[in-house]
Amino acid sequence: MSLVQNPAIVYISPTELVVHPKLIEIYGENEERPALEKSISEKGILESLKVSARTGVNVVLAGKCRLQIARKLLISSVKVEFVESGSPEEDLKLVLDFNLHREGGKTHYQKFHEGQYWESVLRPQAKERQRESARRLNESKCSNLNHSINESKSQLKKGKPVIREVSENLNISVGSYHKGKKVFELISQLRELEKFKAVVALEMEFNRSIDAAYKFVCNQDICYQVIDLIEADEIGSIGDGIAWMLNGDRNPFRRFQLDQVYQFKKRLRPELEIVGRVIDITNEFVVFGLRNLVNMSLEIVNLRPRQIDAELQDEPSASQRKRIFHLMQKFSDVFPVQVSLAELLKLPNLTEKEEVLLRMYESDVFEKTWEDYKTQMKGMEVSTNRKKDKIRAA
Repeated sequence: MSLVQNPAIVYISPTELVVHPKLIEIYGENEERPALEKSISEKGILESLKVSARTGVNVVLAGKCRLQIARKLLISSVKVEFVESGSPEEDLKLVLDFNLHREGGKTHYQKFHEGQYWESVLRPQAKERQRESARRLNESKCSNLNHSINESKSQLKKGKPVIREVSENLNISVGSYHKGKKVFELISQLRELEKFKAVVALEMEFNRSIDAAYKFVCNQDICYQVIDLIEADEIGSIGDGIAWMLNGDRNPFRRFQLDQVYQFKKRLRPELEIVGRVIDITNEFVVFGLRNLVNMSLEIVNLRPRQIDAELQDEPSASQRKRIFHLMQKFSDVFPVQVSLAELLKLPNLTEKEEVLLRMYESDVFEKTWEDYKTQMKGMEVSTNRKKDKIRAA
């Protein structure tokens, strides 16, 4: 080992270090941190890993990702700062303290894992403050000193409510903490029941949105049915399960694919053509391109799956679309042409005038015009150079 200025800081081999189990439990065994990996590969590990040697084993309390990346990059030694710890409880406290403002972004699940710890630490402290305040209040009553009573009452109010303090530590609102705690508790119960597929699915939904996961957990008519479907491998996500429960389909979006053409049972609006092409599928909508029959322009309509009363049609413009894709390659360096061709692909079918436009693009008119333009520009350049030569000669 080679010592640096701080005698608690040394450089040691990554093979001599083990990660505290709580870090793995909260943040996972392997995390993707590309920005940190790039920084370490270029500059090395700038911030030391925090390590406890209380048990005779070098246990990493902070720096799990840095150690993981060092091992991946085959770095021979890492910067370590040894910290004092007298018990497993103190090790755990240091783990949470060091990682309170952890860089790289925490998932909601990771934050609530930390929140569970902070509650276990702060609640006993709050109860002790209440007992101490009550004791002082009782003493002040016995001595019948009004100013002491007022002082003791003010002491009773000191200190933030536990939930507020935990929420501030996690950087979320008190309301979100109350909601998220209910979701976290269900995830913990599912883990104890070894329903690991449901654990993964609910954790993903929780990380996506606390509110959405909370609403799902509170809707017990749907919640436990969806959990059973996930465990049975019938569906793979909470969203799919909710869709199945509400629509009688695992995922109402699955029957739609990009570029499909549908004929609606009735016109969405009087001025719109009755057929439309699927041009996008979002988390909420199937997006159709339809023609406005008044001005013949393209109109975009967003519909939820349950709003779509339409039947799939055979592709009406297969040969034309093939030609359009070919033309997009031909004019890959001409932006306005690219745009017009891309818009044509969004329409369910083409008009006769649009067919004429395709044929014009396919003809050699563009190439001839381009060659004429280059010849003209070359001639102008020659003429300009001759004038310059005459001026110089004069």
